[in-house]
Amino acid sequence: MNKTLRLICFLIPWVSFAQENTAKPTPFAVSKHPFTYTGRQMIVGQSIGGLEKEYRLLEDGGIYRRMNTSQEFEVLGEQTKKNVETAFKALKDVNFEEINFKHPSRTSYFIILKTGQKEHKVTWGDAKHPAPESVLKVYKAFMGMIPASMRL
Repeated sequence: MNKTLRLICFLIPWVSFAQENTAKPTPFAVSKHPFTYTGRQMIVGQSIGGLEKEYRLLEDGGIYRRMNTSQEFEVLGEQTKKNVETAFKALKDVNFEEINFKHPSRTSYFIILKTGQKEHKVTWGDAKHPAPESVLKVYKAFMGMIPASMRL
């Protein structure tokens, strides 16, 4: 009885420690969170024919990816608060919501700023209409956050 009591007293702190430090979703875990998220989302991707690869950065720091044929997202991890602020500030700095640029082609690239149900999309790919340099910089910076091993 005394040994059992000591064992229980020893284990209780470890159980509460494990509960407090529950692991976050591992990379490539499945999630539907971006579908219901109401904060800002920065969506960056590529379209080839009717197939789209997209990556999403949520204002809460979550990064996700999916093919447009999937009903779920894969978790890629989290960004720091500073990186999230920098990413959304970059869109503001280039007046992203004022840019009206929709020139897709068979292979196109896009950036979408989504807030709740409202979306603003810029699309490029048509060689006759090169994308604004500011948009390309934002695209390249965003894709720089995604390790090559985690890209679709």
